[in-house]
Amino acid sequence: MKRLREFFGKLGERGTAAIEFALVGPLFLMLMLGIFELGIMVFVQSVLDGSAREAARLIRTGQAQANGNPQADFQATLCNAVTAIVGCGNIIYQSEVFTTWTSAQAFVNTPPARSKQGNLISGGFTPGTCGSIVVVQVSYNYPFYTQWIGGMLGGATNTAFLMSTVVFQNEPFCA
Repeated sequence: MKRLREFFGKLGERGTAAIEFALVGPLFLMLMLGIFELGIMVFVQSVLDGSAREAARLIRTGQAQANGNPQADFQATLCNAVTAIVGCGNIIYQSEVFTTWTSAQAFVNTPPARSKQGNLISGGFTPGTCGSIVVVQVSYNYPFYTQWIGGMLGGATNTAFLMSTVVFQNEPFCA
């Protein structure tokens, strides 16, 4: 009889651990999924920033303008840098020229155009000439992989809007 009580007493302790894990386990799993999801999103933003800077450098130094099709050179450089991570078809970019830094700042502070479905609308592409003030924006709608986190952070579209902006003055390559 004594051995029977010892056996059932040990089973009761094991059951407590299972119940505690059933209460804490889902919360821990959601926390881990959130950390992974946000880590991937920050990584994609970092890749987007680097590729935007690399492609904008072609415009700044005049390399894109020296060739016959500056937009094709810009797009090829941008796509080479991001295609392994997000694919080039999902990237929206634009390049605009401004006469003053104030007007460029006003443009940067204006949200990009979107369709009724929330998709980004592509802007124009003007690389400018030597000494021009240029704003290059590269955008991407990051789709969340975890529905719960996407609903919390992405809203109805289940996406996060990632954008990289590069503002610069073209080098004096006309001389």
